[in-house]
Amino acid sequence: MNQILETKNKIKNYRKIFKIQFIISFLAIIILFIYILKESNIKENEYEITKIVSQNAKIVSLFESYNSEEYYKNDIYFCTLKIEKINLEYFVYKNYTENNLKILPCKFSGGNLNENGNICIMGHNYFDDRFFGNINKLKIGDKIILEDLQGVEYSYYIYDIYEINENDIYEVIKNEENLKTLTLCTCTINKDTRLIVKAKSV
Repeated sequence: MNQILETKNKIKNYRKIFKIQFIISFLAIIILFIYILKESNIKENEYEITKIVSQNAKIVSLFESYNSEEYYKNDIYFCTLKIEKINLEYFVYKNYTENNLKILPCKFSGGNLNENGNICIMGHNYFDDRFFGNINKLKIGDKIILEDLQGVEYSYYIYDIYEINENDIYEVIKNEENLKTLTLCTCTINKDTRLIVKAKSV
């Protein structure tokens, strides 16, 4: 009799434990779902800001005189980056900051367009179609265009693609003598490494 009672008590206890585990698991799933939804909304909002900023930049380019050297000095944009193969087209901020990088790619280092030197442009990788999420699909020989604020295009052709440790970025952005080069940089799934796409003007 005692054994039967003990068995019933054990079953009751197991049921209680199972219910508690089920409730905890259910709450954890709800919290995870809310977190994913929130992160998704943040990214969507950032992307909407990107589209608005880009549209405003295009409108300004229609009405402002980009032939004015003084205007260019005060402008916040460096150029437009175009890669037809992966359907990429973004204005590029002249100055790199973490906040700017959330909205558009940024010039990280380098001089002016059509000058000898190495222009480095950084962009976020959200592992989707935004920003630099698809530059891993590029191949050697693919074409990259930088368009200045007057609408003049400069073509670069990819000659190298590789990954580096994030601490080695300053080795990658050094100038190469008598060459006009372009370096695109973004993060990878491994947050400690960076994907580098090197191109040069021909």
